[in-house]
Amino acid sequence: MADSGEYATLRFGKEPNDHGPLLFWLTALAIKVFGPTPFAVTLFSRLFGLGCVILTGWLGSHLFGKNTGWMAALALATSYTFLRNAGVFRMDSGLTFGILLALAGYFRGERPWGPPLFYGGLAVAILAKSLPGFLPLFLVPFHSLLARTFYLPWRKQSIRWLCWSPLLLVPLAWWGYLAMQYGTEPFSALLSTLLAHKSTGEPRISQFFAIYVLGFAEKYWPWLPFALIGAWMLFRDALDSEQEIGKRAAAGLMLGWVGIVLMTVGLSHAQYERYIVPALPAISIITGTAIARMLRERLPAWMPGTLALSTFIGAAALACFPVSVQGGHGGEGERLAAVAETLDRRLPPRSPVPIITMATDAHKNPKVSWGDKFRCLFFFDREARPATLAEAKEAAARGRVTLIILKADYPEALGELHLAFLIRTNDYVLAESGSGGEILLPTRPLPTQESAKDESE
Repeated sequence: MADSGEYATLRFGKEPNDHGPLLFWLTALAIKVFGPTPFAVTLFSRLFGLGCVILTGWLGSHLFGKNTGWMAALALATSYTFLRNAGVFRMDSGLTFGILLALAGYFRGERPWGPPLFYGGLAVAILAKSLPGFLPLFLVPFHSLLARTFYLPWRKQSIRWLCWSPLLLVPLAWWGYLAMQYGTEPFSALLSTLLAHKSTGEPRISQFFAIYVLGFAEKYWPWLPFALIGAWMLFRDALDSEQEIGKRAAAGLMLGWVGIVLMTVGLSHAQYERYIVPALPAISIITGTAIARMLRERLPAWMPGTLALSTFIGAAALACFPVSVQGGHGGEGERLAAVAETLDRRLPPRSPVPIITMATDAHKNPKVSWGDKFRCLFFFDREARPATLAEAKEAAARGRVTLIILKADYPEALGELHLAFLIRTNDYVLAESGSGGEILLPTRPLPTQESAKDESE
């Protein structure tokens, strides 16, 4: 996008991308200014992350007191899951910033700038990541019902907000543009994505528990015990009929916020830990609430300054310093980059990469999974072309064939084909059949069928 200047074209391979364009536009602009560097590519994702820390602190202070706000900001700024996703080019920090900005506008609705700020935040969230950006439209009515401040559209209190609702046309204009350019194709792709299920061989409930419960709990230390205690405290507040209605509504909002996000990601066709990022501000506020109450809101005189400094340092680290996600030398990112480089040397530009697959569709034709298809597009910039062992044998008889095989299928393929082992990743084996085989990574003899089976296991 930065090279071509075609800001209105957003495609993933050959398919229109139904995600919001905001992060792509801003990052392309940063690349034009700073060049194609990691700093430019991650700049706006980090800035949105910094904004999330500030707005989380403000929201916690507004709803539960300044001590909770400071603690919440510190918990978010030091959360591994948040730092890992905000420090690279991903849309989740922009989405979360838009959600927080919309809530800030809602809670300052008595000010003239409250309603436009709400709709502006909503526009940022939708343009950042499409459908998940509508989350504030569920959170705000939910809180209004709990706080008993919900009014029908024709009431005076509602009309002021409705007058600013045309601002929603700003993000919706992007979808209008997609409809004009591509017809129903982007919306059909979006619908199929929502209804599809990414099969990993595990029941969906098992994936959910492993990723969003166990996986998140492993990374949310040392805050996890306080988050659990805070959730119990707010649950009791929400059910306490003697509690002030505003405090009950605030408690319900935090718990409902986390619940809605978890419910949404649980229904998603794909399961990734980063999908929980929009709930992290609420989890951080819940954490901050527990700590503040356990200290009886009597922080030592030195603690607010220390918290402020720690939060500032954490936020500055988020904004300025890289976060490694590749696992260092020899990690998965390095192996995938080596695969991409090898494919670029072996195959014509943009030609599909053949994937040996044992799976077939209803018509007995070879097929690749949703994950394999998009992994090839993302990491190799190539379409995935499903191929059978018979096709590979026939092609190998005419010369060298470079192909990818799923690790689980590699031992069986090795028994059928004379393969030169090139690179192993977490999911694939890059191999060659025919003349001209070359061992690239790791340096080792050609594997036997037995050694390949041991390695796969």
